[in-house]
Amino acid sequence: MLSGPRRTEPPLGAVRRLTVGLLFLGAVTHAGFLAEVVLDTYLSPWHTVPARLAADGQPHREVFRAADGITGAVFVLVCPALFRIAPVHWPGRLTVLVLFEFGVLLLLRAAFPPECLPVEAGLCAAPTGRPTELPVLLASVHYVAGPLIVGAWWQGPWKVAMRTLLAVQFALWAALVAADWLFEGWFVGLVARTQVIGGSVLFTLGAVYVLRMGMSRRTRRCQSSPRAERTAPCPG
Repeated sequence: MLSGPRRTEPPLGAVRRLTVGLLFLGAVTHAGFLAEVVLDTYLSPWHTVPARLAADGQPHREVFRAADGITGAVFVLVCPALFRIAPVHWPGRLTVLVLFEFGVLLLLRAAFPPECLPVEAGLCAAPTGRPTELPVLLASVHYVAGPLIVGAWWQGPWKVAMRTLLAVQFALWAALVAADWLFEGWFVGLVARTQVIGGSVLFTLGAVYVLRMGMSRRTRRCQSSPRAERTAPCPG
């Protein structure tokens, strides 16, 4: 029995939807430190970096370790899909590689969280140089490197958004270094939390970009193919 024309799925439509969903999920879980709003953590959000919420001896450390672990796993898992839909030029490939590296860092931080030796109410002692501090430091650098690399190949308003985010993240990174070295860690917690929020903004913009990229391709395909317009409804 003959049936009417059915709308066919674009070849990479399912991959693109999976990518968007994982990026949105990663953006949410990446800001998992916001759970401290409803959980008693005993650490100052003003003067302690959020990564120390997962340190041994901290209440609800499992929650924050799980947030890091889920985020890291999501970013690692989304990279094969991103490789399929990302541009073939080197900035596009480098973007995926940096995201993969960031996911691995978060997985390492979840497995080997940084230490927090309480010195007074809500504060931790200065880091002792243990290897577990390395993922914390490298993650801060990634918040600057991400917008720098993505802004190298996004165009139009997307490039403007990335340059703005790069300026904000670089200023936050400089403030973080200054607060740690010159002011004995005062307000590093506030700066670091703002940096993490900026990272989630970047991942959200990435998800929206991938989503819009798929919509624009479908629109161009419908506009360039009269037959496609008759057999499948075009967006809008």
